[in-house]
Order: sequence, then C-alpha cells, then structure tokens
Amino acid sequence: MISRLLVLLVVSMLMAVPAASAQDSLRVADDETNILFKNEASGGVTFHSSGLGISFRRGWHLTGYRKQMLDIDFVSLRHPKQYKQPNPYYQDSRPFFFGKLNFVYLLRGGYGRQQILFSKGERSGVEVRYNYYAGASLALTKPVYLDVLVDNPFDTLYRVIETRRYDPNDPDQQSVENIYGPGPFFKGFDQLKPYPGVYGKFAISFEYGGWQQKITALETGVVVDYFPKAVPIMAYNKNENLYVNFYICLHWGGKW
Repeated sequence: MISRLLVLLVVSMLMAVPAASAQDSLRVADDETNILFKNEASGGVTFHSSGLGISFRRGWHLTGYRKQMLDIDFVSLRHPKQYKQPNPYYQDSRPFFFGKLNFVYLLRGGYGRQQILFSKGERSGVEVRYNYYAGASLALTKPVYLDVLVDNPFDTLYRVIETRRYDPNDPDQQSVENIYGPGPFFKGFDQLKPYPGVYGKFAISFEYGGWQQKITALETGVVVDYFPKAVPIMAYNKNENLYVNFYICLHWGGKW
C-alpha cells in the first residue's frame, strides 16, 4: 500500500514539472510582449500655483530606464496680490483687476532627463519616474485695458465710458469709483513685450496607461523661473525677478 502511494506521489511530481515549465513559458511570453519603444510624445494641461496652461513632451530612450526629454510649456502667470473687484457704485459693473499693469504669459523650452524608478509590472500597474528639465523662459506681457468713467463735456449730469490702457498716473484711473470694468481682452496683443529668462523644473510622474503604446500620466513638481529684469504685473506691489510655482500636469500621448 505504501509503495503504491510512493508511486502515485512520484508520478504526480513528474506531471507537475511540465505544467510548471509551461507556466514559466507563459510568463516569459508575457514579459516578452513588453516592447521597449524608442520614442514618445505627449501633450497635456498644466495647473500651477500662479496660473494654468498647456504642455508638450518629446522623449527618446537612452537606455531601458532613462530618457532624454524635450519640455515645452505655455502658461499664464498671475501676481499673488491681484484680485478682482467691482465698482461699488455701479451694480452692473464687471469685476476687474485694480492696479494690474499687464497680463503675463510664459513660454518655456528646455531639455532634461527622465529616470524610471519603478517600472510597470503589469498592464494595470503604475510606472514611477523622476524628471528634471532646464532651459529658456520667455515672459510676454500684454497691457491691461479698462473701461474708464470720464466726465461728459456736453452733459455734466452723465459720464461716458472710454477704453484706456491702465496707467496708475492717470487721474481718472486712480480710484476704483472711476472704473466701470475690464476692457476688451484681445485689445493690447499688438503691444506684447518680451522679458527673457531661464527656468528649472523637477518633478515626479506616474504613468498609468492601460496600453503599452499609449501614455496617460500625472506629473507633479516644482518649477523656478528667473528673469534678469523684473516682470511688471502690478502697479502698487513689488514685481519679482524670481517665481517659484508648484504644478500638476495631466499628459496624454503615444509611443513608437
């Protein structure tokens, strides 16, 4: 009886070996389907502590875990002291930024590296990377225009509205009571002024796309912009040369 049990046990073990080998073969086959793509590109939406905008990334694999990256951003930049307020004497007035000289937009372009910390083990896994970039930053200022209430030379009982570029030295614009609301947004784009600078960025990204050839990623980090000449945003507050912002970016793209 014991000899029969031993025979059955040996036979069972011998039958299990091919099954285990087959499972290992399947695992290898599954691993072999994880193709190493050489190129990738993605675009996304960026939210940072002083505005929002759009981003673009282009990557080239240097090794299986390291990539060279092209980084391009176009984002808005707001002053921390700016806020909207209406004219308290006109209920139908529109809120405006009192004391704001310029709207500011940043165009960044640079190169960097991306290093994989934890690769994606399965299709439903998450790949964790850290990224760093550096390059040129260009601030573009667009002057602010306001609808200003001025005296009517033909009728002293009524005031008229004039659209003027905001000037803190203009007597008609030195009081909130004289501002009816913001002027046309697109007015002033022919008066853009550049302020060149540099930037650096460090981030952690999480790539969680369900398909190998597609990119769905969340990136979060800090970006520092420096301008030799302070960018004029507000009239009654100090304008800075250095801007530090935390950001979150959602990216979608593909690999090939």
